[in-house]
Order: sequence, then C-alpha cells, then structure tokens
Amino acid sequence: MDVTVTLSAVNIVVFGGLSVLCAAIYAGMRTEPALAWLAAALLIGSVEVLVLSQLQSSNAELVAITLLLPAAYLCVGQSIRLTTRSAQRHGALIGTVASLAAMSLVLLAFDVPFIYQTLPLQTACALAILDSVWRLAKADERSWLDTALAVALCLVSGIFLVRLPLFPMLFDGTASYHAVKTSGLETTLLTLSGLVTPLVVFLLLARIISGVITDYRRRSERDAMTGLLNRRGFDQSLTRTLKRGGAVVLCDIDHFKQVNDSYGHAVGDTIIRAFGDLIGRSGYRAGRIGGEEFALILPDCSARQAARVAETLRLTFYCTEHEALDAGHRISASFGIAGFAPADTMDAVLLAADRALYRAKDNGRNRVVISAPSETAAELRHAA
Repeated sequence: MDVTVTLSAVNIVVFGGLSVLCAAIYAGMRTEPALAWLAAALLIGSVEVLVLSQLQSSNAELVAITLLLPAAYLCVGQSIRLTTRSAQRHGALIGTVASLAAMSLVLLAFDVPFIYQTLPLQTACALAILDSVWRLAKADERSWLDTALAVALCLVSGIFLVRLPLFPMLFDGTASYHAVKTSGLETTLLTLSGLVTPLVVFLLLARIISGVITDYRRRSERDAMTGLLNRRGFDQSLTRTLKRGGAVVLCDIDHFKQVNDSYGHAVGDTIIRAFGDLIGRSGYRAGRIGGEEFALILPDCSARQAARVAETLRLTFYCTEHEALDAGHRISASFGIAGFAPADTMDAVLLAADRALYRAKDNGRNRVVISAPSETAAELRHAA
C-alpha cells in the first residue's frame, strides 16, 4: 500500500469523524453556522476520497473531482467568512468558481487532453482558497491561529497553482490522466496535500472554537443594553489596572426613576443607551455597574485629571436634547472620583468614589466631586 493510498484512508476516517463531530456540536449549539459549513466541507471531502477510491473510469474520477473539490473549498471559505465576520456577499466568487469548473467539464466532454482540461479546475480551487486567505488577512482581530491558517491555506493553494505552469511544461500534450496521476510530481503534490489539508481542518476548527469561547467571555463581561463592561468585567479590569495607579469615576443619572415613571421604561432605556454611548466614546474603559450607574477607569491619571474628563461628560450630557423627552426637559448626571495607587485595594477605591458620588447627590446633583482625602474633598461646582 503506497503513501497516497494510506493518506486517503486516513483522511476518510479523519474527515468523516470530524464532519459528524462538527454537525453534532452545531446541532447542540444552534449558534455557530461556521461549524455547519465546516461539517459540509468535511463531508464533501470524505465522499470525494471514498468515491475516487472506488471508481475505475478516469472520466468518472475527473467528473467527481470537478464537482466535489471546488464545492468543498467554497464551504471552507464560507466557514471562514462566518468565523471572521466578513461580508457575506460572495456571489461573484461562486459564479467564477462554478464557471471554471463547468469549463473543465465541457473540455472533458470534448475529449480535450487532460493537461489542458484540468487547468480551469486548478484555477477555480486556487481562487476559492485564496479568497479565504484574503478574508483572514482582513480580519479585524487577527490571532496566531489566523496567521497559521492563512499560511496553511497558501500552501494548499500553491499545490493547485504550481500545476498551471508545470503540467504543460513537464508532460506531453497527449498525456493521459492516469499517466499524470502516477507521475512523481503528482504523487508528491498529492502527498503534500494529504498532509496539509488535515492541518487546515484542525486549525479552522480551533479558530471556530476559539471564537466561540471569546464570544462567550465577552458576553459574560458586557452589558447587553449598552455594550459596556458589566459589573463583573469592570471589576476584573479595575483589578488589573490597580498596579498602575490612576483614578476611578462613578456616575449616576440624576432622577432616573422619574424618567421611567413619567415616560416609561422604553424611554428610560433610550437614556441609558445615550449615556452609555457618551462615556463609551470617552477613550477610557467604561462600564455599566447598575441600573443607572456607570463607571470609568482612567489609568495613569490623577483625580484632578479624571475630574476634568468627568466635567466634560457632565456638561455634554446635560446639554444634550433627547427627542423622547418633553421640550426643555434636561437630564443631568452626578460624578464621584477617587484616585488610587498600586497599594490600594479595589474595595477601598470604589468605596471612596461612591462616597464622593453621594456627596455630589447630597449637594444638589449635576456636579463632579473628588473624594477626600485625595483632593481634600474638593468639589467642582457648576450651576445647572
């Protein structure tokens, strides 16, 4: 039994098993279509290898390869598109790949020599793979898995591209499919493909699973309404920042209950999102830590510097007109600030900022207060 036959048998088992595994995971989760497309690609690949091992006719083999191989790589590409959250419109690519595959079938029907008949198919497969490489290169958040997957895909596409110049150069124009298939060049290329393709599958599967884990972690750390850090995420972020020193700003929308009572919870949610959007654009890590309570982390900033940032936010929010409210109805927010040093604990910092926030509320709201003793209870008072 030669190397290519052994690799084919291994690939049938591996691809078939992984296809069932991906389909089962997708059926259980129902939230990761990239797994479904990968399962489809693996199933097509398994069928292709199995069919080729049973067919005796060269033309039948060529028809099977031409129909199944581009379809498998298009499914891989769709899985990568979903994993990298790329644009889903890819009709031009599908049309081009399908046209090139159809061209190969037409050339086969007219008994064009294999050396030339296979060139459109090799081009189609290379294009489908290179589109995936391009998607990975454009991904907003690239990881080492993206890089490794892109390199592996480049190797696979290279196997198809190298055939384009080498087949016409090294083989006689009348060379049969069997003669090319059993040549040293094609044996080497098929062996390389048999080794690299499982690597692509495992890397893509790892990338999908990594993305799922990252999404779940983000969801566990993010507030669904505003997209800001939730209390858990904020506390974790603050804990990591304590050793650098800086300041914490606690914010609370004034008289928010009256907004809910007068206008309804839908309008209240609109105000929450508006304030969350405002502090989210501040350039600092922001979180929603309660109903109408928010917080900011300003690393390497003094309490006085944080107070200037808070004052800008306070004034901007107060001057904003909300369409859902009656004309002239302004909403304000109060801010409490505490500076912290590497030796401080998270509980102590939050308690100091919370006390400053309550002083802002007690002193009339719509103001910024710095905690004592960091600024000796200094207060930035602004008449509304």
